[in-house]
Amino acid sequence: MKKIFILMLALAVVALRAQTNSPAKADPAAQPTEINSDTADFDLNGRHAEYRGHVVVLAAKLKLQCDRLLVELPENGQSHVNHVSAETNVVIDFTDEKNSTYHVTAANAVYSYAIANGKTNELVVLTGSPKVETTEATITSEPLTWDRGTGHFIFNNPHMISRQGLDGVGGTNAVAPKLF
Repeated sequence: MKKIFILMLALAVVALRAQTNSPAKADPAAQPTEINSDTADFDLNGRHAEYRGHVVVLAAKLKLQCDRLLVELPENGQSHVNHVSAETNVVIDFTDEKNSTYHVTAANAVYSYAIANGKTNELVVLTGSPKVETTEATITSEPLTWDRGTGHFIFNNPHMISRQGLDGVGGTNAVAPKLF
């Protein structure tokens, strides 16, 4: 596997940025993002990179795997990637700022970032049978959108399996009212 190290290539923003409506401040102590793949093609004139075959992205609190990764590189003077597309057999494992862990699978994941009217818009749209698994639940939806700016998941026709029963059984100290 060809190893390519790129500082702040920014797929890591999917899991590393604080969830606010202001752009993230550069962290000089931030760990580099490591991308491994069978092949890579960088088009500096077109400002994009394509990684193919056994793609693995490693960053602090994030691991992404897929078969193909397309990254639109930032324009000169910009430090933030605006668009990333992970294609085919996407698996994302990450830990949020509250140390909750997530295991996400989908056929495709598209990350987009933009600032409009002083508000940061940062979305990850998962398609192709997306599924989010946590210690508490498994949720499927088509598509499944993660609004990083608000910290919300948006589900269309969701199906949820809770590992915490509604009768107070399920691993918490809280006692839920018995519904049935």
